[in-house]
Amino acid sequence: MATACMDRGTTTTERVGMALSDFSIGCEFLTATGRWRCTDIGTRTVTAIRLDLDHDPSWYEGPPYAVPEHVFDEYDLEGCAPAPDGAHYDDSGRERLVSLPRG
Repeated sequence: MATACMDRGTTTTERVGMALSDFSIGCEFLTATGRWRCTDIGTRTVTAIRLDLDHDPSWYEGPPYAVPEHVFDEYDLEGCAPAPDGAHYDDSGRERLVSLPRG
């Protein structure tokens, strides 16, 4: 079950990343590379798994996880933001995709 990371009450324009105290195991957060779920918290680092659309949801059950865990250090936390409660994916541009024949 995913939980929300703590929000310190600032807007996203005021926020410069997240603090270590904003994280909890199971909370989800966003980076420029996508949505992540916190799996462990150290004294200066956060470990997380990336949540991709095309994986079987059972891959995110653990530990151990079927997907690799990544470590975010104190400098990486500056690029993190709390994720909205539910996963929201925008595929509105899908109808404009054009398939071209190979060859």
